[in-house]
Amino acid sequence: MTTQQIRPSKILSSLVWLSIVPTLIGEFFKIYHYPGASLLLTLGTFFLGFFYMPLYVLENLKSKQTNRQKIILLAQSSILFFFALGFIFKIMHWPGASVFFVVNNTILLVLVIPYALVQLYKSQKTSIDRSHAILIVMYFFCHSLGSLMNSSSGRIKINTVLQQGLSTEEALKAATSRNKQLYRSVNFVKGEADQDLFIKARKLQALTDSAIAHIQCLKSFVISKAETISLKQSDTLSCIQIHNAVDVDLPTEILIGNEFKPNNGKYSAQKLKSLITTFSDSLLNLALEQNRIIIKEGLNLNTDGYTDENGEPISWEMTHFYNMPVLYVINKFTDLQYEIKNAEYQVLTDIINSENKNLNTALANQISNLNAKFATIKKQEEISRLKGENEKGLLLLNAKDSELSDSRQTIIYFLMVILAFFVLVFFIIRSNYLRKITNAALKEQKEITELKKLEVEAQKHLVEEKQKEILESISYAKRLQEAILPPQDFINKHLPGTFIIYKPKDIVAGDFYWAEKVNNLFFIAAADSTGHGVPGAMVSLVCSSALNRSIKEFQLTETGKILDKTRELVVETFEKSSTDVKDGMDISLLCIDTVHKKIFWSGANNPLWYVTENEFVEIKADKQAIGKTDQPQPFTTHDIPYKKDSIFYLFTDGFADQFGGPKGKKFKYKQFSDLLLEHNTMHINEQSDIINKAFNHWKGDLEQVDDVCVIGLRL
Repeated sequence: MTTQQIRPSKILSSLVWLSIVPTLIGEFFKIYHYPGASLLLTLGTFFLGFFYMPLYVLENLKSKQTNRQKIILLAQSSILFFFALGFIFKIMHWPGASVFFVVNNTILLVLVIPYALVQLYKSQKTSIDRSHAILIVMYFFCHSLGSLMNSSSGRIKINTVLQQGLSTEEALKAATSRNKQLYRSVNFVKGEADQDLFIKARKLQALTDSAIAHIQCLKSFVISKAETISLKQSDTLSCIQIHNAVDVDLPTEILIGNEFKPNNGKYSAQKLKSLITTFSDSLLNLALEQNRIIIKEGLNLNTDGYTDENGEPISWEMTHFYNMPVLYVINKFTDLQYEIKNAEYQVLTDIINSENKNLNTALANQISNLNAKFATIKKQEEISRLKGENEKGLLLLNAKDSELSDSRQTIIYFLMVILAFFVLVFFIIRSNYLRKITNAALKEQKEITELKKLEVEAQKHLVEEKQKEILESISYAKRLQEAILPPQDFINKHLPGTFIIYKPKDIVAGDFYWAEKVNNLFFIAAADSTGHGVPGAMVSLVCSSALNRSIKEFQLTETGKILDKTRELVVETFEKSSTDVKDGMDISLLCIDTVHKKIFWSGANNPLWYVTENEFVEIKADKQAIGKTDQPQPFTTHDIPYKKDSIFYLFTDGFADQFGGPKGKKFKYKQFSDLLLEHNTMHINEQSDIINKAFNHWKGDLEQVDDVCVIGLRL
């Protein structure tokens, strides 16, 4: 390069790759018609023309250069900027793209590329200068080869599709003439037959003419876009006069749109599909009810049940109009018009046959002879010949597709060879520069590596020590948390028929269970503190202490008032902090009076489930947590009938929120309640085993998402 040596910039190096990588991937996508090609090409070109080149020019203008060098640099940058601008015009199909592209490609090929190659050979300066020259060459060849591929594919002739279109046009004309003569025969006997015949015939004709007109309008619109002529002119053209026979982008853009802007308007494949479906339904309504199934099977207007080459479902629109040549699409429109005319003939024949009881014998024979004539001569012979030609045409079209695929592969291989060549040139030039500093760099790198190795070992040792200390602290925290959990023996002593499933997500948990005996009252609760792990465990200690104080210190026995006082104590504890702490817990608190045979319950966000006499009952909790809230309300105390063999379930949200199963979804409360209801009659220990197994089976190999606490007790 002719520029003065500049300091390598990380931003410039990044922009080089941001320009090249999306462009290469975009060209590959474009060759195989993958979605997103336009976006990638636009992105790479945008980074080149609007970010990399301006920044590179500014960096070079800061250095000491001659006026001649500055003029060359500005001219080169301007040409590349307009090249990027023209390429964006081409991608977006804006007017003027061809002028931009032809002029800039010529200047690049004649002036800029040779100059970049010469400077690449002579360059003894920074890697940024060499990267800049390589970038220009690679970018130009990338887009040039892409354009070469597109232009070569556009010149492939598909005479088989053209011949198929001509045959279909002739068949359409014959079918139209046949139907007109049949309508004239019906009009000839007007007045001698029931008026329903003529009313249905007029409806059928209007329905068919409307569908044919819409498809003809759509055909004219596509032709006008392909030939860049007016809609009025396109109405007079046929498929033989279309020159743009292999443009696979234009029909898709017109009829379907792209991934960013789907087409749902008047000129769309979706609108055409809706028209065909509506036409078929309206058509069948005019036929006799007992003949509709037979007529429907004979119609070739089905728009459902299409699959791709892998057997996956695909829409009717994608099957016929995605990445299809213009000529194929026009022929498809003609096929649809022909099938509509055939459908019109079938229904009109059915109407005549169902209403001809009032016709005189001569006229009925005239219509029957007309039907037989066109059914045997035009339909059988013409359609048989057309099917044969279509099969031949499809075979030849497949051969052309294979030829096109081979052409694309050849271009891809050629592109890979070109890229490999320039990469080789880059490394040869770079090696001459690196050879001079290799020994010093290796020595310096070795010293740095040794220092880094020592630092890594020291850091590793420090991390291991810290990890050991953290694990010891967490283990001690676990022992502290286990100290607040009531022993299983204590619970079984007062409530023998009780199971507890307690599964912390981490070593310590935010969930905890709590039990206390005061005189003839036995309290038991399942609580879910804010968070899990160490933070949740710390909150659980505060909440457990507040429960104990509410009962022992303040001597409260009503469950609602216990939760009110617990909330007050928890808020009081956290308000001592200088920061705004809104932590707390959700809880399900049950109180059993073993002497007077009474049961009381209160809940904060967590409900109570119980089964009595094979009836499942849910008591919803108050929608507020134990903690700081904006508008706290007193908690409700629920009085529950004491019935022997009733079984109560207290739980947190961890079980229902666990992801798993065949689809990786949540277990959810409905499935949880069904599980409990199904096995509530079993022994309490068997229930515990079944619930444990159900949870582990559902979770499978997935991670446990939250702490789990489930308590079941039978009176």
